Amino acid sequence: MQIRPENKHRYPLNWKKIVKRIKERTGNKCEWCGAENYAPHPITGANVILTVAHLDHTPENCNDENLKALCQRCHNSYDAKERARGVRIRRM
Repeated sequence: MQIRPENKHRYPLNWKKIVKRIKERTGNKCEWCGAENYAPHPITGANVILTVAHLDHTPENCNDENLKALCQRCHNSYDAKERARGVRIRRM
């Protein structure tokens, strides 16, 4: 997932290294559905781009147990409610 510009400062300077480590930890596969990075998704057929999700939606919390390597489908599904809340807030 792309980091919103206003949240970039919340991520650690070594975020790219953390992302690489989390993806390697999972063998470059989605931890929830098993979709392989850069391969066709087994359900949608779209090319998978593996992302790293913060389960508590807090970019500052980069503890391993808070980070999951997820395909876009799983990440978007997990973040849907939080994203909708953010949209409502930005519209106010």
